Amino acid sequence: MKRMTAILLVATIAVSTLVGCGEGGQGGGNEDGGTVKFSIGASSVGGGFYNGASAISTVVNSNLDGYECTVEVTGASANNALLTQAGEVEMGMCATEVMYEAYNGLYDFEGQQACPDIRAVMPGWGGVYMFITMASSDYDSLYDIEGASWSGGPVGSSNQILMNRVLEVCGIQVDMSNLPNSDASRALGDGTIDGFTLAHPASAVNELEATNDVRILTVPDDKVDAFKEAYPQYVWLDIPAGYYKALPDGANNVGLYNMVIANQNVDEELVYQVVKACYENQELISSIFAQFGEEMSLDNIGYSTIPYHMGAIRYFEEVGIEVPEELLPPEYSA
Repeated sequence: MKRMTAILLVATIAVSTLVGCGEGGQGGGNEDGGTVKFSIGASSVGGGFYNGASAISTVVNSNLDGYECTVEVTGASANNALLTQAGEVEMGMCATEVMYEAYNGLYDFEGQQACPDIRAVMPGWGGVYMFITMASSDYDSLYDIEGASWSGGPVGSSNQILMNRVLEVCGIQVDMSNLPNSDASRALGDGTIDGFTLAHPASAVNELEATNDVRILTVPDDKVDAFKEAYPQYVWLDIPAGYYKALPDGANNVGLYNMVIANQNVDEELVYQVVKACYENQELISSIFAQFGEEMSLDNIGYSTIPYHMGAIRYFEEVGIEVPEELLPPEYSA
């Protein structure tokens, strides 16, 4: 309840400060002299969501005549799902597990906070959770961290929520703290904590490895199926071989995909034009936010955990991409 109260407070603040999107609502944006104006809900300035939304905005404003896109500072995934459902922004950045929970009305979105009208627009970039400790520790698997001093990530963060769910499935208890990622990395290096959780890619881990030998743990093999059954809203992704010294062969673990969403009532033509422009200007996106540009491949549309918008499907089918049946919205066959 405290987390949802915070989300709603942020949503209220964000709605009151939105620029150029409130009046456009779900119809696809304001029209002023033939220009369709629309907004993308992002996150705080400097965050990955803000950078991703800025890349899309740059593509639209520099390549699409008759369209004008602005980026809105919001409270990130959960806030963007609520704002998109309410029609206060036409599009938003959202992580796959939050999309699933919002669309299906689960956890914090249960009841009146459900967001059945949100739709996926296009894939962005992935993140893979990691459980980091020192190589000198006796922790060869997550089972070994029972009773350890562990930072699960800031209160209410995706890191903390994921860590709690993994501990639950594995039947493990730790002495949990909630340090910011950079503080957690320093605390592990200083020996103040035994480990911490965050998502790949993480420069904090690269920096830690510069002066320390670390160990990166994943969900135990015998709990993978149990976790997938309990929490189908997560995706499973690879950490590339050699990205971290601790993982010369890489690893596969629970993760998320950051995506773009829209309300189903946003104009199909608007969504189609945005998706088309982004895929036709992928190099521009890469120059602004490299990870987004590298991982937005059409091969990754299957990572979505909710159905796609009709405008996105129109583009995918146009270029010969078959959308999985489970990702087709109810209105597809209407």
